[in-house]
Amino acid sequence: MKVLHDHARHLGKEFVNAHDFVTLAVAFPMRAPAEPRSVQYLMVPFACRMYQPEGDSKLKMAANLAEQALKIVGQQQHIIFECDSWYPKKDVLNFVKDHDNVDFIANIRKDTALYQLPQRTGKRGRPRKYGQKFQTTDIVLTGQDKHYAVGMTKCMTKLFDQAVWIIRSQNCHEGERLFISTLPAQDLPELTPHKTGFWRILDYYNQRWKIETYFYEIKKFWSFGSYQVRSQDKIEGLHFIANLAYLLTQLLPQVRPEWQELRGQGISARKNALSRAITKERIFTSLAQAAQKHQNSEIILQFILDVGSKTRKNS
Repeated sequence: MKVLHDHARHLGKEFVNAHDFVTLAVAFPMRAPAEPRSVQYLMVPFACRMYQPEGDSKLKMAANLAEQALKIVGQQQHIIFECDSWYPKKDVLNFVKDHDNVDFIANIRKDTALYQLPQRTGKRGRPRKYGQKFQTTDIVLTGQDKHYAVGMTKCMTKLFDQAVWIIRSQNCHEGERLFISTLPAQDLPELTPHKTGFWRILDYYNQRWKIETYFYEIKKFWSFGSYQVRSQDKIEGLHFIANLAYLLTQLLPQVRPEWQELRGQGISARKNALSRAITKERIFTSLAQAAQKHQNSEIILQFILDVGSKTRKNS
């Protein structure tokens, strides 16, 4: 996640003093009300840290955030760690390997070395760890939908010591992409009815896109793309406040009956509803209570009612 400072625009340059952030989001499975057989994931931001060149690497920061989240979620809960092709490297992979309850689904580089499963020869000595090396183009595309041609194979990589499932997808616009899963498709709970095999694995990876939507929303609707504070502590404090507001718009429709109609609406509608509720409860109600003790209470109350009527009319 990159954020551009306002003062960069005054210099007539783009991407000046951009800040990098490592963000971890946690997604919780929920049954879709309209389709009982389908599962929807509710994504909420867990933590965000600003990267400093003199500090930890982004990979180590991501692994540390994942460790913190795991302490809260618990070692008994099965976790699927999802990320784009930048993160399947040392620290993140070590986090996955160190926890038996964590599996991995990610986009990986197209030049990742792939090896066939080693064959038993029956000869004495230590068996081979890797079979013959092969190319991504050797993965046969056996399935196709309106947009993608997809194929999958079980093989070995240098990323993990055990066999993994590699999915190759091809699209005329995006070109070729590779995905990895440490879980076989049949061990993944069904998200969408009738999706099996590599489609089910890709269905899980698609849940990762919610964090890209979050990046867009936190900058557009909470103005995190134009902050003017300078110190790291203040930037991260501002980000915490923005995340808290974002979190409320995500959770309130799930837990409060009077907000349930907002479940199917966008983040802008949720934000407006939340701001109206705060205005009503913390401003109009507080002023009305204070006005009851004031000698000119009738005038103040009438003013509050007038402002409230105009606000509702404008809304």
